[in-house]
Amino acid sequence: MKGKIIDITTGISVDTPVYDGDPVPVVEKVSSIEEDGFAVSLISIGTHTGTHVDAPSHILKDGPSVDKIEPSSLMGEAIMLDLSSGEGPITSEELETNYLSFACGDDIPVLLIRTKRVSSSHIMTDQERFLTSSAGKWIMDHGFSVVGVDTLSVDSEPSLPNHSLFLKNEIHIVEYLHLSEVIEGLYYFICLPLKVIGCDGAPARVILIK
Repeated sequence: MKGKIIDITTGISVDTPVYDGDPVPVVEKVSSIEEDGFAVSLISIGTHTGTHVDAPSHILKDGPSVDKIEPSSLMGEAIMLDLSSGEGPITSEELETNYLSFACGDDIPVLLIRTKRVSSSHIMTDQERFLTSSAGKWIMDHGFSVVGVDTLSVDSEPSLPNHSLFLKNEIHIVEYLHLSEVIEGLYYFICLPLKVIGCDGAPARVILIK
């Protein structure tokens, strides 16, 4: 597949923001070229650090773990909607208006949403924009199989209504994408989460091809 490759992965470092209550990333040098002839580092992160995929087992007791996700299900045509000029919660009406401006059919599997992401040097608890439950239902009703956001969560409510709706209906969730330099439009999406056996999520490398 030819085209321009755009990396939309948020890198992981000790300064990467995490969801309130999640482990803060730790990176330590274990060996060095000067002393050992080679460099090795130890990293300690939560499964939902940086750009990551939420597995169904994140909220569903008997849901599949991230290693059970078929890689092909996280690939496909994508539409990226730029909602950064809006304010407040993202509603179904806002999604509908922006989506219709592309006159797209209903056969695009991946929906990406760009907002004015709030960032800090450590723990992030507040999000400037988030998906309402009506927006979540709109996404499901339009047949998307993957939803990706540049915020740390597709929810703002502790009950996680959108997580529940999406994962119960086999809609993959990709969070904390780096979309600030991506222009609204159509792309080909590839997301490959780490194959961490038995885990509820994993960091991922995500690219777009234009």
